[in-house]
Amino acid sequence: MLKEEPAVVLYQGVYKKTVGISSAVFMITGMTIGAGILGIPYVVAQVGIWIGLAYILALGIVMLFLNLMIGEITVRTKESFQLPGLVGKYLGGWAKVLMSIIIISSGLGTLLAYLVGEGESLSGIFGGDPAWWTIIFWTVGSVLVWRGLQTVKVFEKILSILVIGIILGLSFAFLPHIQVVNFSYLNWGKFFLPYGVILFALHASPSIAEAHALLPDSQRHFRKALIFGTLIPVFVYIIFALAVVGVMGKETTEIATLGLGNRFGSWVRIFANIFAVFAMGTGFMGLGIALKQSMVWDWKVSPFLATFLVILFPLGFFMAGWRNFVDILGVVGGLFLGIEAILMTLVYWKAKKTGDLPADRYSLPLARLLTVLVFAVFTIATVVSIINLVSF
Repeated sequence: MLKEEPAVVLYQGVYKKTVGISSAVFMITGMTIGAGILGIPYVVAQVGIWIGLAYILALGIVMLFLNLMIGEITVRTKESFQLPGLVGKYLGGWAKVLMSIIIISSGLGTLLAYLVGEGESLSGIFGGDPAWWTIIFWTVGSVLVWRGLQTVKVFEKILSILVIGIILGLSFAFLPHIQVVNFSYLNWGKFFLPYGVILFALHASPSIAEAHALLPDSQRHFRKALIFGTLIPVFVYIIFALAVVGVMGKETTEIATLGLGNRFGSWVRIFANIFAVFAMGTGFMGLGIALKQSMVWDWKVSPFLATFLVILFPLGFFMAGWRNFVDILGVVGGLFLGIEAILMTLVYWKAKKTGDLPADRYSLPLARLLTVLVFAVFTIATVVSIINLVSF
C-alpha cells in the first residue's frame, strides 16, 4: 500500500506541505521559546519568586486569549497575511503603517536580543570574546533566513523538542539544590519590571498565520494547536524560573545560563548554554523569516531588500553598542508588543463583524469579556512601560 503524500497548499506564493497538530504546536512553541526565557529568572529574582510566578501565569493566560483572538482573525480572513496585512485589511492604511512600524521595530529588537544572547552563550561554552561569537552566529543564522522557511522547517520540531527537554532536564536537576530562603524575598518597588521581559518571552504572534495556513480545513485542530502551543511555554517558564531562582536567589544573572554555569561547574555551563544556543537559534530563524515575509507580502518589498534589512539592521545596532540583554527585552516586550496587542484586539472585533469567512467551529466563548480583559491589561501595562522608559 502506497503511503499517502501530505496535501499541499499555496501560501504567500509558495507551495508548502500541510502539517499535523503536533507540527503546528511546535511551530508556535519554537517561535515562543527563545531569548526571553533566559531573562525571566533575573526579573523574577528581582521582584520576588511569588510575584514573578504569578506574572508568568497571569500573562500566559492573557497571551492565550490574545493568540486565540488572532487565530480567529486568520480563520475569518480569506487572504494570507501577516499581522500588518491583517490590520490594514480591517482598520485601514494608517493602522497598517503603524503596525508595520511596530512589527519591524520589535522584530529588529528581538533579533538584536538573539545576537547578544547567542554571543554570550557561545562564549560560555567555548570561551573567547562574545562579540566574535555573535558575528559567527549572525553569519550562520543569516544564511538560513536567506534560504527561507523550507530550510528551517526541517529542524524546527526537532529543535523545539530538544530545547524543551534540556530546559526541563536542567530544571529538575536543580530542584534538590533549592534554598527555601530564596522564596522569602519580595520587592514591590520593582513590580512592573517583569512585564516587558515576560511578555517578550510569551510572544509568538507571527507564527499564528503560518500555522493556520499549513493546518487547513480544521478550525478545531487549529484552535487546539494554538492552546497547546501557548501553554507549553508557560509551563516550561514556571518550572525554569522556580528552579533557577530557587537555587540562585538574588544572585541570578541577566542571562540565566551564565550564572548557573559559574555556580555548578563545567557540565552545567555546557548543557545550559547549549540549550540557550538552540532556543535562540530557532527563534532567530523563525522570526527572521516571518519578518522578511511580512515585508515581501504586506508591503511588496523585494525579497532581496527584505532579507538585506532583516539580517543587517540587528548587526548594525549591535556594532553601535546596543548590548544590554534585559533592557532590550524590556523595551521590545513592554512597549512594542503591548501596542501590537492593543491593535490586534481592535482588529478582532472588526473581523468578527466584517470577516470574509465564517468561524462556526472556532468562535470563542465570552468573547466580549476576554476582549475587554486583554485590551485593559495591555493598555495599562504599555502606558506604565512608556512612563518608565521616559523617566529612565
